Amino acid sequence: MSNASSTSSSISNYQITLAFLMSLLAFATMLGNAVVILAFVVDKNLRHRSNFFFLNLAISDFFVGKLCLYLK
Repeated sequence: MSNASSTSSSISNYQITLAFLMSLLAFATMLGNAVVILAFVVDKNLRHRSNFFFLNLAISDFFVGKLCLYLK
């Protein structure tokens, strides 16, 4: 009987650790993309036609990270 509760406890610890690491990764994704968006807004020299692709990618990746955080 003690073995079953120990297995259940280790599974829940594993799930908590995995959820924490996934949340940390999603938060790091959002933070990194927010820095790219902020750099594009602040620095006028970055506003070239070729850099709008990176801005669009950062915006979409930011929202994917946000979606991953809220769907857990």
